[in-house]
Amino acid sequence: MFGRRLKEARKEKNLSQEEVAEMINTSRSNISKYENETLEPNIETLKKLCEIYEVSADHIIGIEVKNN
Repeated sequence: MFGRRLKEARKEKNLSQEEVAEMINTSRSNISKYENETLEPNIETLKKLCEIYEVSADHIIGIEVKNN
């Protein structure tokens, strides 16, 4: 789930995997692995991705906030 959401968020910002990799100082293959869920980003990397994509970590990992 998080991989699909990362990919969607990246595409909404019209960024390539290479561009994102450069922004967070990692390889394009790591971005691909995050999006294909063969590698999970650490907390610091997830934070950077959320800042770039302007989305919450809750959204990326699939936590739905219930309003009472």
